[in-house]
Amino acid sequence: GASKVVVPAMKHLGEILQKHYQSHEKIIFSNTSPTVPLPMTFGGLFSRRFHIDFIGVPLLVWGAKICCDNIQRLVSYTKEAGRLTNDYVVI
Repeated sequence: GASKVVVPAMKHLGEILQKHYQSHEKIIFSNTSPTVPLPMTFGGLFSRRFHIDFIGVPLLVWGAKICCDNIQRLVSYTKEAGRLTNDYVVI
């Protein structure tokens, strides 16, 4: 799908920013989509799409509580991946 175009474009953008600002800091792009639980997905659907906040907001809160641990693990994994590579742009 779109990721075949977006992912290389993000890497290229990172490289352009590195060159333009003469930076030697790593840029790490991390996909957070897998950390979003089903209640959060449906909460967003009800709240944003259908404007039924009394159903959507509690689902979003429940989903946020569920995904906290997932995000924490993702951050740890991303930090480790960034530490282990010599590349300046990591996706």
